[in-house]
Amino acid sequence: MKIISVSNVKGGVGKTTTAAVLSAGLIARGYKVLMIDSDPQTNLTMCFMPEPPDGTPSLYHVYAEGKTLDEVKTPIKLNLDLVIGDFELCNADMQFLKAGRLKMLRKAFKELKSTYDFVVIDTPPNLGILSLNAFLVSDYIIVPMAADSFSLKGVRLLKQTLDEVEEETEKEVSVVGLLLTKYSDRTNVSRLLEKSVNSAAELLNTKVFESRIRQATVLQESQIAKIDLLEYAPKAPVTTDYQAFIDELLNRIEV
Repeated sequence: MKIISVSNVKGGVGKTTTAAVLSAGLIARGYKVLMIDSDPQTNLTMCFMPEPPDGTPSLYHVYAEGKTLDEVKTPIKLNLDLVIGDFELCNADMQFLKAGRLKMLRKAFKELKSTYDFVVIDTPPNLGILSLNAFLVSDYIIVPMAADSFSLKGVRLLKQTLDEVEEETEKEVSVVGLLLTKYSDRTNVSRLLEKSVNSAAELLNTKVFESRIRQATVLQESQIAKIDLLEYAPKAPVTTDYQAFIDELLNRIEV
């Protein structure tokens, strides 16, 4: 089982979209996938289902009550399950102060009885307790970055945080690549930022994915329809972009 976190300290960079399409692409390739919505905004959950009623088993119950992932997961379709997000996690940094609070998700994984080929975690746009728990269990991290200057500011902070995680756990957490989203080769902004993005990748000891994800309204349409992009618009150019990215990712992690 390989655990992949999708992370960036800046919102609006296509983080949740990438997690959703990656999960759909993996099951289309024959893998069994568990998604975990670790962002209190619950955007990944809303990509696949209507807003759940209050009290629905969620990731909050894993942290607050010690529930297992098997107890809180929701089946989405064949070979795809979801641990839904919860607004209650907005106060996670203040609520969960007990010793071992950075290893609560790791404990939940140790108790996981279901078998998956991949786990995809959508992390919040910050480096608080939820992101740290995700990093501690992850084998790989994908960093989506929108092709604008503001997406580069959190890279040094992410690097510092990952170094601290590795020092504490003595486990290397690999940033498998930076993924450029909302990209257009027809704009000067996207082209001019290529050099900066490559510098950011070097800082994280990784490379930029060759695949570029273009801006497309069909992404929002598929999320509103609660249908994954590959099924909603299989021939759309942005779907081709994501398919190429998934193949590139699998090649990088030697699956």
